[in-house]
Amino acid sequence: MNPSSRPCPVCRSQDLTEYREIDGARRLLKCTDCGLVFLDPVPGDLSVFYEGYRREGGKRFLYGAETLVKYFRVRRARMIDRLFGPRRKTDGAVKKNDGNPRVLDIGCGRGLMLAELKSRGFECYGTELPGQTPFRQKTGDAPFTVYEGDLMELDLPGGFFDVVTIWHVLEHVRDPVQTLKEVRRILKPGGLLVISVPNIGSLQAKLFGRRWIHLDLPRHLYHFSPGPLAHALKQSGFAVEGFRHFSAEHGVSGMILSFGALMSGSGPDLFSTLRGEGKRYGAIVSAMAFAPAAFFLSVIEAVLRMGGVITVVAEKPLESGPGPEKK
Repeated sequence: MNPSSRPCPVCRSQDLTEYREIDGARRLLKCTDCGLVFLDPVPGDLSVFYEGYRREGGKRFLYGAETLVKYFRVRRARMIDRLFGPRRKTDGAVKKNDGNPRVLDIGCGRGLMLAELKSRGFECYGTELPGQTPFRQKTGDAPFTVYEGDLMELDLPGGFFDVVTIWHVLEHVRDPVQTLKEVRRILKPGGLLVISVPNIGSLQAKLFGRRWIHLDLPRHLYHFSPGPLAHALKQSGFAVEGFRHFSAEHGVSGMILSFGALMSGSGPDLFSTLRGEGKRYGAIVSAMAFAPAAFFLSVIEAVLRMGGVITVVAEKPLESGPGPEKK
């Protein structure tokens, strides 16, 4: 295959190497300057890869997995409330709105995290791809505002939100840097941004290779590690406050699901079984047996700062302007 005709989407370097061939038409390239790994070429129509992504009512899984999903969404909300708490008490630009602090969750799904944040006094908004949200705005049954469409096309008001969260979405968008610049525009000065993405530099990514569940090709267009993610944030005008390398939600589950994929060979694995797309129930038993080791390995990789999932907290500097208002 010929070298990519486009530069690295984050640092614009032309110094690229082949990271892994996917098939005869696509491959993963790695930027030797910043470390970003990205799919080349990007599929023209991404919507076909999201057909059946969610089940009726917005659910993605069967069995007790949905209970865990709800539990971890509540934990996300607690984290946001804890991070934003000190900002409510300062004299900075994000002290208080006329009403409650505003939070936007990009790729909100069913809005489980937003529902919890609403109960904690936040004014909640979300975005989701057309057809991927179970809410029906026109019938009035959504508990908060949900915008359908790509963030880049929504033209949300500048300097409007106190908090923006991007949970496992940045790796799906066509242009992550432009998306982050748009997030900066709609955040208030001093506003908080929280991003969580899989870590291509993680121990589990190296252990499982092609079977690493977080590769999720071709839906995941970009594969970050701390270096390129920090570079993208700084390039977009954010101040990085810090990284977290342990995720009980996606880090440990990444270990377990990747192990299930490795053990299943080409047959239905644990992930497809949980989605009701396969009937390899032995994979559930194997996963339960592997769970303690998965947790231990996840702790080890976090200590080594090679966690399967990285979460970064960043801030729009106080001296930044609010950005143009929506016309």
